[in-house]
Amino acid sequence: MTSMSRALSGENLTFDLSSQIAELRGEDGYARSGRVGRTLIKAGSFRLTLTVVAAGIDIGTHHAAAPMTLQPVQGRLRYRVGDEQYEIGEGQVLFFGPGHAQDIRALEDTALLLTISSDESTGD
Repeated sequence: MTSMSRALSGENLTFDLSSQIAELRGEDGYARSGRVGRTLIKAGSFRLTLTVVAAGIDIGTHHAAAPMTLQPVQGRLRYRVGDEQYEIGEGQVLFFGPGHAQDIRALEDTALLLTISSDESTGD
């Protein structure tokens, strides 16, 4: 299903992450840059994005105005907070505020779920 014809919101959405990941890894953008994402859910201030990143590719620092989570469903990531470096992998979730996790890098081929939700009334 293309991004133009698939539902991004609804009362009940289900995703087969394995097939979504395979599709993303087959896209031209992934072949060119080693990184591609697809928004799975967009409902009000809530966003859930599936991103695949090739080993060694820098994700950088995410500059959204709201806190977020990163959850690797495959692979491992390294990130920095201040002067300390950390790693997370499958089965772990990283929560951080805007700009707090920096220098995010895929240590191996990685698929992750990025969740962002903000309070629409305050713009946070």
